[in-house]
Amino acid sequence: MNKKQAWLLAARPKTLPAALAPVLLSQSMAAAAGGFSWSLALVILSCALALQVAVNIANDLFDFQRGIDDGVRLGPARAAQSGWLSARELQGGLILSLLLAVVSGGWLVLQGGWPFALLGLASVLGVLAYSAGPLPLASHGLGEVTVFLFFGLLAVCGSYYLQRQSLPVEVWLAAVQMGLLTAAIMLVNNLRDRDSDKLAGKTTLALWLGEQGSRVLYAALILLPLLLLPAGTLSFVWCALPAALWLVLRIWRRSGIKLNRQLAQTALFCLLFALLRALDLLAF
Repeated sequence: MNKKQAWLLAARPKTLPAALAPVLLSQSMAAAAGGFSWSLALVILSCALALQVAVNIANDLFDFQRGIDDGVRLGPARAAQSGWLSARELQGGLILSLLLAVVSGGWLVLQGGWPFALLGLASVLGVLAYSAGPLPLASHGLGEVTVFLFFGLLAVCGSYYLQRQSLPVEVWLAAVQMGLLTAAIMLVNNLRDRDSDKLAGKTTLALWLGEQGSRVLYAALILLPLLLLPAGTLSFVWCALPAALWLVLRIWRRSGIKLNRQLAQTALFCLLFALLRALDLLAF
């Protein structure tokens, strides 16, 4: 594997819908409300993607240093554990991606004021605290909660507010929907890695709930966003119901390495949900 391929692997492109979908939904809602800036939307998206890449690189680096990534894990190969990138190279990549996030985030602070400086600081600390530090969030059963907060509430509400300087109820509802779906992505990841995480001393929600409990929670995380649509309203999102039911069915039939496909499909479903909600806003 050459360096370009290794960096692409470390960035984990299959997870990027988790950053793209909340921004797509929030910006579509802002555009439908009137007074929308394309340049601001692009900066918001750049910041979100840079933070997503940063957390992926940090996870690759810090899990390797803590001995969590080893030969028994079932997920895609990691750049550090496989020897394709050194720890020093990954540290450089982490710094670069965080700098890109800070630069774009600085422009957002100018638009939204000092509260966004605090949100930006919290985001950077979240990237590092997720896998590193004395109490890594991902190793203490807080991975799904962290994803819900940052990729749901913060991503949707924060990026909408930058455009409209308001937070109507429907935006909070959309933030919850995105938070649930992105948490489902994390849950699949942790369900797949239950055995290797246990051996490495990493505690996750999937370990607490067990295999069957994790599958029940996954079904709830996938279906609840559909149930949270306003009653009696037309929505293109209902076109995603067959895909949601199919994912719920497959989670009961897949285990081990087969959950890699489930993870990628869950991320795509998250993006599909956001796209269909955007169509709602344009059509209705």
